[in-house]
Amino acid sequence: MTTVTVRRATEQDVPQILPLWQEMMSFHAALDPRFRPAPDGESHWAAAITAWMRREDNCVLVAEAGGQIVGYIVGMMRENPPVLLPPRYGFVSDICVAPEWRRHGVGRRMFAALREWFRQQGADHIELRVAHNNPASQAFWRAVGCQDYMDSMWCEL
Repeated sequence: MTTVTVRRATEQDVPQILPLWQEMMSFHAALDPRFRPAPDGESHWAAAITAWMRREDNCVLVAEAGGQIVGYIVGMMRENPPVLLPPRYGFVSDICVAPEWRRHGVGRRMFAALREWFRQQGADHIELRVAHNNPASQAFWRAVGCQDYMDSMWCEL
């Protein structure tokens, strides 16, 4: 297998990241009908990830193999309300690895690099959301040291 390099993403990477994002969105939509990507979601997300790349309190990393982007991860520093400590923490908003590269350590390598970035930003913990109907993602996050913390609930109106 080709060597994988994890590095900071650039705006030039967005066209290669988009198909991974689309695959992730389709995968989650198939798992749960409540997950409904907007028809123009791709263009909004492309603008958002580009903006995230420009912010100092965000970190977008890609995994590259043979000149192709095979994964990406997005981390952000977030602030707790003033009644909670610590004041700031790391938040993982997105991760996706190309299907053919899963179970080869790509996700672990990206998360390890993002984890180090969070440490450098002064975070003492990381939070994230994982789909209830996605046991593979839940297993990944537990395998890298994450634990259950808060449950996200849904109520139809």
